[in-house]
Amino acid sequence: MRKFLRSRDILFLTLANMLDAAEEIKDPLRLMSSSYENMYGWIPGRYKRHNFYQLVSRSLKTKHIEKIEKDEKIYMRITSEGRKTIQRDFPMLLLQNRSWDGKWRIVMFDVEEANKKIREKLRSKLKELGFGMLQKSVFVSPHDIAKDFMEFAQASGISEYLCILESRILMVGNEREFANKVWKLEDLNAKYEGIIDEIEDAKNKYMISNSDRIKKSDIQREKNMRSVRNKWLMTVAQDPFLPKKLLPKIWHREKAEKLVKGLE
Repeated sequence: MRKFLRSRDILFLTLANMLDAAEEIKDPLRLMSSSYENMYGWIPGRYKRHNFYQLVSRSLKTKHIEKIEKDEKIYMRITSEGRKTIQRDFPMLLLQNRSWDGKWRIVMFDVEEANKKIREKLRSKLKELGFGMLQKSVFVSPHDIAKDFMEFAQASGISEYLCILESRILMVGNEREFANKVWKLEDLNAKYEGIIDEIEDAKNKYMISNSDRIKKSDIQREKNMRSVRNKWLMTVAQDPFLPKKLLPKIWHREKAEKLVKGLE
């Protein structure tokens, strides 16, 4: 998946609650129009506040998000058009709850040095779809997305360079160890665990009553929470969403997700 997230990606992913199973999420983060501060808390510091306001306005005009009224208050929510955009840009999010059919998809290609751009395009698309690299020209995935990838290849005019195989047998020894090596799952899991630790530490650090809250502390807390949310989204954007059978026995993503979504 994409490692660098644009402000639009963050806005849409947040409003869609990271594409949870619910078809319609009216108020994922209590985003009242009178207080865009809550939403802005998800946007990394490198994005200017003024540009964020413009993004919201533009997204409303393009009907990727919309305002709704509920209990005499105004909220923002993502539309079906916005959800389609996320599904197109982040196809791996749709695979996170699917069961594994036990098959491996193997993509091999042979592209000459003269066609370096085609080769890089192939590798980029395969990584975006969560394929792991065995060798520079051999990629593998447990997800049933070979057909989608071939459609992309045909539309791009590069199918002639490809060979795609499906097999229930992949002689790799321990599949968990294999997946960890190919997708660097230990590193990814450490990032999720780091997010958990950061949130739990922050909860203890800022556990003071509203009446005693110091403004300076509030500002620092906002910065910390924005940093945590950004780390979460950047980590999810690198997650191949492998089947549970291939993940480490202790996998921290679900706990991290629950804590991040519970942030105020």
